[in-house]
Amino acid sequence: MINNIVRGLLVAVVGILLISLNESVMPFLVRLLGVVFFLPALISLVNLYVKHKGAQLFPMLMMNVINVGSVILGVLLMLFPVAFLEFFVILLAVMLLCISLLQAYGAISLYRLQKHGLGLIVTPLLLFIMSIVLLFNPFDAISTATVIVGICLVVSGGSDIVISVFTKRNASTGLQQM
Repeated sequence: MINNIVRGLLVAVVGILLISLNESVMPFLVRLLGVVFFLPALISLVNLYVKHKGAQLFPMLMMNVINVGSVILGVLLMLFPVAFLEFFVILLAVMLLCISLLQAYGAISLYRLQKHGLGLIVTPLLLFIMSIVLLFNPFDAISTATVIVGICLVVSGGSDIVISVFTKRNASTGLQQM
C-alpha cells in the first residue's frame, strides 16, 4: 500500500510540474519522470516476486506488465530525454491505459467486497477515455500535450492514493470483523 501511495504522490507531483512549467525544462522533467517510473516499478517488481504466494493471476499479470513497462520507460526517459519528447504523449497514453485498466479492476474488486463505492470507477474510466484520445489524436504542440498528460498524471496519482486508502481501510475492517 505504501508503494502505491508513494507512486501516486510522485506521479501527481510530476503531473503538477508538467502543467506548471514551460517547454525549456522538458529534458529535465523527462529525466525526472524516468526516475518516477523506474524506481517504484523496480521496487514493486521485487516485492511482487517475493510476496506472490496466493495472488490472483490477473492483477499479478497486469502489475508485471505495468512494472516492466515502467522500468523500460524509465530507463529510456533517463537516457534519451530530448529524442523521447516526440514519443512522450503516445507512450504515456499506453501507460495510462494500462493503469486505468488496473485501477478499474481494483475499484470493481473493492465494490464487490463492500457493495458500495462504485464511484471509484469514474476516475479509471476518465483515464481510459483520455488515454484513448491521446493514442488516436496526439496533439501537435508539446506544451499542450504535456499539460494534458500532466492533468492525467495528477488524476492517476490521486486515484492510486484513494484506491490504496480504501483498500487499506477495507482490509483493516475485514480483519476486525474476523
